[in-house]
Order: sequence, then structure tokens, then C-alpha cells
Amino acid sequence: MIGTETLKRIAVYGGVFALGSAFLMRNKLQNSLAAGEYYKKSLEALAEDRAAMALLGAPPLKTRQLDLGDTEGNKVQPHLGYAKLNIPVVGGREKGTLRSYSTRDAATGVWTVERLQLVVEKTGQMVMIIPPGNPRR
Repeated sequence: MIGTETLKRIAVYGGVFALGSAFLMRNKLQNSLAAGEYYKKSLEALAEDRAAMALLGAPPLKTRQLDLGDTEGNKVQPHLGYAKLNIPVVGGREKGTLRSYSTRDAATGVWTVERLQLVVEKTGQMVMIIPPGNPRR
């Protein structure tokens, strides 16, 4: 028969393994989303917008991890050619959320940022970087 101490060790090692695996999968998913063309193009457009960058007090501009639990704000469906992300950004003075709406052309596979807006956390101020109807490839 297996002793109580052995069962405790098995439980502890099993828990550590499960938590470690979950952490690795979360990081892999985060890195996969950040490597997407839709993500990169959104940050490039933000970096080119002087008003939005000044509002954040950037440079420096940093990003934080996406909230993977926010299934309404973060939806990426490459097979349907659709990506909607709420990217947390931090500048020297302010932090906010970069709301990105992108689509992928089925023929070329190129992602286009259809709409991009910055929402400043403290004030709630919104800056439209790429307005609807004026997409950026």
C-alpha cells in the first residue's frame, strides 16, 4: 500500500507540473498573438500617430500582456480573417488600451487594420488613429 507521505508528494509534484504547464501555455499564446501581423501593424500605426504618442508620453512605449480572459475584447479568428484586440499600452505619463480591428484579405493573406483607437485609462479620452472606412495595409 502507498503511504500518505508518498501520496502528498505525488499531489505536490502533480500540482507544480499542472501550474507550470498552464503558465507555459499562456505565455505561448501571448507570444503567438503578439507575433501576429495584425498586432504589429496596430503598434506601428500607434507609433506613427504623434497625438496619441504625446498623450501617452511616449516614447518609450511598452505593451503589457493581453487579457486572455476578455473573450469579447480579444478575438482572433485567422481562418475567418478577423482579429479584434485590446492591447494594453504604457507610455511615460499615461497608460491605456489600443483597440484594434483588423481583417485579412483571403486572396493575398495580407492583414489590414480597419479601425484603431486609443483609450486613455485615467481620463477615458479616446483618440481615433485609424477611423472606420480608412483602412491601413
